[in-house]
Amino acid sequence: MKPLHNANPDKFNDPVTAELSRWRRVLGAAGLTITAVVLIAFTAERVTTRWVRHTGNVLRLAANAESQILVAEAAVRALLLRPNVDTARALSRASRSDSARVLLAALKDSVRDNPRQVERVDSVFAALDRWESAFAKPVREGATLSRALALEGTLAFDALAHPFEAIIDEESDLRTARLNTQSVVIWSSLIVCMLGLAFAFIAAQRLMSGLLVKAEEAYERQRTVEEQATELEQQTVEMEQQTGQLEEQAAMLEEKIAERDVTMSLLEETSRFLDSAIDASPYGIAFLDTQLRFQRINKTLSLVHGPAPAAHLGKSIEEVIPDIAPTLRPVMEGVLRTGESVTNLIIHGVTPAAPDTPRSWSCTYYPIPSAGQLVSGVGCIIVDVTEQHKLERQLRQAQKLEAVGRLAGGIAHDFNNMLTVIQSYAEVLSIELEERKMGREEVDAIRAASDRAAGLARQLLAFSRRDVIIPRDIDVREVILGMQLILRRLVPSTMTLELDLDEAPLIVRMDAGQFEQVVMNLAINAVDAMPAGGTLGIATRRGPDAEDGSGTMLLSVTDSGTGMNAEVLERLFEPFFTTKPAGRGTGLGLATSYAIVTEGGGRITVDSKLGEGSRFEVVFPLSASATADRQRRSSPLRGVDITMASERILLAEDEPAIRTALSRVLRGAGYEVLEAEHGGEALRLADAESRPIHLLLSDVMMPGIGGKELVQRLTKLRPEIQVVLMSGYTDDEALRADLGAARYAFLQKPFTAKEVLKVIRAALDGQV
Repeated sequence: MKPLHNANPDKFNDPVTAELSRWRRVLGAAGLTITAVVLIAFTAERVTTRWVRHTGNVLRLAANAESQILVAEAAVRALLLRPNVDTARALSRASRSDSARVLLAALKDSVRDNPRQVERVDSVFAALDRWESAFAKPVREGATLSRALALEGTLAFDALAHPFEAIIDEESDLRTARLNTQSVVIWSSLIVCMLGLAFAFIAAQRLMSGLLVKAEEAYERQRTVEEQATELEQQTVEMEQQTGQLEEQAAMLEEKIAERDVTMSLLEETSRFLDSAIDASPYGIAFLDTQLRFQRINKTLSLVHGPAPAAHLGKSIEEVIPDIAPTLRPVMEGVLRTGESVTNLIIHGVTPAAPDTPRSWSCTYYPIPSAGQLVSGVGCIIVDVTEQHKLERQLRQAQKLEAVGRLAGGIAHDFNNMLTVIQSYAEVLSIELEERKMGREEVDAIRAASDRAAGLARQLLAFSRRDVIIPRDIDVREVILGMQLILRRLVPSTMTLELDLDEAPLIVRMDAGQFEQVVMNLAINAVDAMPAGGTLGIATRRGPDAEDGSGTMLLSVTDSGTGMNAEVLERLFEPFFTTKPAGRGTGLGLATSYAIVTEGGGRITVDSKLGEGSRFEVVFPLSASATADRQRRSSPLRGVDITMASERILLAEDEPAIRTALSRVLRGAGYEVLEAEHGGEALRLADAESRPIHLLLSDVMMPGIGGKELVQRLTKLRPEIQVVLMSGYTDDEALRADLGAARYAFLQKPFTAKEVLKVIRAALDGQV
């Protein structure tokens, strides 16, 4: 083998040169190919990048336009639904729909090469115009919330949302496709470059050291490509991150839209609830603007005014309630001017719903604040208090009658005391004069006059309802005859009183005062029913037998007056119900009579027709007794049988004349009498007396310690003592109940000497 240096360098260099030339050609062709591929890839990358940027700009314009419309829509709804919203700021945000129009115009210009997208942008413009005219513009001008307006706004906004979604979806799909194309081009170019570099690297390895430089250059180019690939990878990662952020933002937007839908649903539900609550209120409620035009009214108040709630809206108070508007307007204007509420304002008048019926209302007016604490309207709450005022007037009338009754009872008390003295002395005088056979007629006249006066006193007590209720057997004929004087005074000269009383005794068991009150109330009602005069008839007869076979007494009171219709008859016995004008009646007379009759075991009926008068019939069961108890209405007595007695009696009476007369009668009958002018002195006498005291005879009404307290304290000191109380009037309900239940023996003033001796003897003998 020959050394290398001996070889022919030309021979050696020719293959190398040829190889190098071949490799140069190969590498040149590869380089040209790679260069062409790189240029094509670069051109494709620039084109696809421009497409992607264009699509991104379109998406940003669409997103910004949609954002501006969402802000404007939210501001408009805030103006509509939130009374305390910052109006200036909301109006500023509501005007962003104009910015959205500018963005939409730019968007349309950007998609001019896509007719379908251009058509969608035009539909957005049209939907935006409808939304502004149907919803945004009325709200900015201060329109009131209504279900129709809210629904119109929601539908118009939905019409905006669908085209936007189509534009964004199509552009997003296009951008994704272009990004994919760009990625394919870049990666394809990269792969070709890598193959070319690999080929060059292999070729360089087979070359001699002279090719190392080219290999290093290829390596450098490879490193450059790798760096570019790394940058592309980083860009790809960044794009993926941006895509993830966009997806997150899209998810957040969907959540906000869902929250908005929930909020709208809650607002609609709340609105329906508030509408139902206001309409269901038993009080009249209305809201008026600063011009005092109705903005909202519930059914209760609309029924008072007359027109339906919808007919009130937008109308002034003069147009709806002209009769009371002059009274209401100054009050409401004062609320608007001062910002202060007016409460419990009583207004009287009529409304179109009932023009012939005067009504009374309790009204409350209060300011409705708006943004900046300005008064934007007046709210009113109205309560119909007509019936309440009527009841108050009836109560005042009843209180007046109560006061008159107390006065009458007080007069009757003093009157009975005087009559007791007159009757006691008249009876004693009658006994003394009977022995002398002289002056009897004069004494009988005195006693008869005192009996008539006692009857008047009993009428006063019956009127005042302070009489002691003690059921006894009474003859209704005698009771009514005893009322003739007061009945004839009750009947004016234009009327005639006719009494048709059964001659046979009709005995019923009840309190005589209550029976007189029933007759008096029915007679007063009959007189009031005959303003032009007529005939008042009072009749008694035996009625039909009851179901158990017992007899009944029938009392009828008739008049020839105006009569009553069916509606009045139905409510005739209700307390405080009356058809008489104000000041003429309380509506208690017939109700009281009904209560007395039913409590006494009887019944009361009425038959009446308009223009034909009325007939009241009272039916009571007859008593088993054949004779009436005359203790309450006694006639002059002769021949008082005085049985001499020796018991000790404590007499407590604050009237000196009565005390002296009773002492004389009791001592004349043989009793030992201890006199006391009041309850305190009676207690001192009882405490100081060591001997037995058999009976206490005490007046009920005395200064200081009265009869009731005296009995309670004395029976503790002397449990064995008997008690007889006397009075012509008592204001103690509990004591009247005790007396009515016969817990104590009782003497009704005025009484006669024989009556007091009879009751005292019965009490001492244990017969009471």
